[in-house]
Amino acid sequence: MHFWGLVKGTALAALLAVSLPFDAAAEAEPSVSILMYHHVSESTPRSTTVSPDELRAHLQYLADNDFTVIDIRDAIAGVKGEAELPDKAVVLTFDDAYENIFSAGRPILQEFEVPWTLFVTTDPIGERPGRYMSWDQVRQLHDEGVTIANHTTDHAHMPRRDDAEWRQRAAENILQAEQKILDEVGVSHQLFAFPYGEYDNVLLELVEELGFTGFAQHSGGFGPTSDMRAIPRFAAAGVYADLSSLGTKMAALAFPIKEVRYEDTLLTHEQTRPTLEIEFEVRDFRPSQVTCFISNRAHDIEWIDDNTMRVQAEDDLGFGRSRYNCTAPSISKPGRYYWYSQQWIRMNEEGSWPG
Repeated sequence: MHFWGLVKGTALAALLAVSLPFDAAAEAEPSVSILMYHHVSESTPRSTTVSPDELRAHLQYLADNDFTVIDIRDAIAGVKGEAELPDKAVVLTFDDAYENIFSAGRPILQEFEVPWTLFVTTDPIGERPGRYMSWDQVRQLHDEGVTIANHTTDHAHMPRRDDAEWRQRAAENILQAEQKILDEVGVSHQLFAFPYGEYDNVLLELVEELGFTGFAQHSGGFGPTSDMRAIPRFAAAGVYADLSSLGTKMAALAFPIKEVRYEDTLLTHEQTRPTLEIEFEVRDFRPSQVTCFISNRAHDIEWIDDNTMRVQAEDDLGFGRSRYNCTAPSISKPGRYYWYSQQWIRMNEEGSWPG
């Protein structure tokens, strides 16, 4: 079973395990790419929007290039080894339950006859007509086979630790949203997407404690060694909607990881250059071809041993959300790339950050 180490910096060296041999003939493990959408519109903010034409183009690309769009629950079962996964499996997810997903996105999704998931922020449903769906619309989607899942009651920045009770409020937020979905739709899949993809160590532990499978917004392939508390998803809107790059992400593979080591994803304003260590299982990639990007710039990688690498930002991370993105070409599946991303949130001196 995959174990995720979240440890203090001075303990990193002590946790290094015996290296596994490099195996150039290793086969890639089952992997899924999960795409994340918000608005389907011509008039909403570009950063979270695909036009109807772009969404149709994405689905046509998947159909034309031997991808199989599967239900999110089948993807989870597949990476756990409980079901077979297609070679190029993709999951479609939509966040927030905007009305344009129903009116503009739904007909296109029906046209291609693909399964998809709606992560619902429950408070705005029915309270902001025209912007968000109604519960009748959400129930209709469920009746049509859409997986209805949890995106909190209010889409708050969850890691903001305002006082000693913040963890309890976070738990209540998740559970109240799940209960609302159960009351209105009659389902409780215990699938949860972090608002803005923001999480820290405490929230990861909370999601596991509550019995949920968690989804975030950092990029990467989803596979057997992924953290089931914060499963990666590829943004597919705005600047990320271009198929010249999105097509590569649709075919991404999950790195075979034995352990990931870092202090916490939530950084104080003084923690400006976090260290990330990744220990790999038997590999289907060459270490010399691993590239890690921070702020769109390639950074040096330090190999501690044959299977363990370390990366650290050379410049201070800005306040708010940022990522380390690491990729490497597969040996057994030419043209496809392993992809891993680590999210960070750096607080300012007031303990907050820009949204």
